[in-house]
Amino acid sequence: MKAKCNSSKSVKESRLSRTHAPADISPVDWQRALRRQFGREQSFDLECLVGLECLRAEPFFSDYRVGNPQSKSSYRVAICGLHPGDNFCSCPDYATNELGTCKHIEFTLARLEKKRGAKAAFARGYHPPFSELYLRNGSGRAIHFRAGTDCPAAVSKAAVLLFDESRGWVLRENCFGE
Repeated sequence: MKAKCNSSKSVKESRLSRTHAPADISPVDWQRALRRQFGREQSFDLECLVGLECLRAEPFFSDYRVGNPQSKSSYRVAICGLHPGDNFCSCPDYATNELGTCKHIEFTLARLEKKRGAKAAFARGYHPPFSELYLRNGSGRAIHFRAGTDCPAAVSKAAVLLFDESRGWVLRENCFGE
């Protein structure tokens, strides 16, 4: 008699081809998935770049150095979320691909997701005390506003006029000169 297969076991993700895009996903999603797959297979070095006090307060949303022991290169990665465009990497691929991710970001996310409390922290989201303007790479580049927990009322009021809240606080095109 054959043993039944346990359907509760997770199925390993199938490997993506680097040369042939699957028919069921868009080219952008394919390229993001390739970077995710490749980044999660790497044996890079990961070093948090903030002080120990800050790391205890927020062990996930931080700046990291991702080093490649083979090439001796390293890049700065800033983690602010799980979605394309949430994060930043100083590598050339991230600067030019407009995908909102790269192998260094995906490597860092994979390591962080294994830590205790990661799922809850990423579900809560990144909420720094400071407010910021940042360039978001994803489906094109756009300037976004993130209100910090200590954001002055005057700044929040001005942001409502310049940024589109319904589109993730992106700077309205007619407000570039403002």
